[in-house]
Amino acid sequence: MAETGVALYDRVVGTAMEFPWIKVDRDSFLRKEFRLYCSDRLDLIVADNPSMHVSMDLIDKIAKDVIQSERVKVSLISAATGLPSNPFAAAGLAVADMGQYTAICLKTCQELAYLYGFPDLVDENGEVSSGTVSILTPLVGIMFGVKLANEITAKLCQQIAIQAAKRLSIFALSRPGWYILAKQVAKFIGVRMSRQLALKGVTKIAPLIGSVVSGTLTYAAFGPGAERLRKQLRENSRFFKSDGYQIDTGNEEDLPDVLP
Repeated sequence: MAETGVALYDRVVGTAMEFPWIKVDRDSFLRKEFRLYCSDRLDLIVADNPSMHVSMDLIDKIAKDVIQSERVKVSLISAATGLPSNPFAAAGLAVADMGQYTAICLKTCQELAYLYGFPDLVDENGEVSSGTVSILTPLVGIMFGVKLANEITAKLCQQIAIQAAKRLSIFALSRPGWYILAKQVAKFIGVRMSRQLALKGVTKIAPLIGSVVSGTLTYAAFGPGAERLRKQLRENSRFFKSDGYQIDTGNEEDLPDVLP
């Protein structure tokens, strides 16, 4: 029987975590993205919430540029895995293709989160651990169109603000809450994997057409999903202030209850 639900999600995420480039170093990333625009404020931007030192318009511009860059990368990867000469495609391993897609989603989640005020997402050893992925899962859920993920992410931002956290690894969803979310994310994964498996048949008949279709579908799906996450993170950034991510209590009543 084919894997579904949390088992499928765990396997795909496990594959994604094997890619070394999945980790985004917050300090290096922010310095690289803002160096062209405000090199004199880089230390402040890295030490604090970037919106405290640059305009939200600039953050939006950089975020959209990041999305476009990652969108092109993931589309090229998808096109490559659609070629029969590729070992993943030849073996029919849709999980490998989805693992690469999810890896870039996890990378993009980190980049956008850092731009809109999140503290460091890596664990105490400076790595992207299973705990980090647990925190990133709601963000991936937003990219995949899971409505529940919006509520969880908003609550997560509230926790960051209240706890004045400098590192997110101290937070985690309860097991029941994470299980519900992972199952919903897995539905998107299953649909995409089914589509990719169907494209494998096309590549046997018309390899180049199958590659182009695969890359085009990925390009069309990734952009709107990443933009949906960007908008949600931008909205949630209103909860953050400088000096330890203090909560904007004027909006606290608008936040949903966290899952049990």
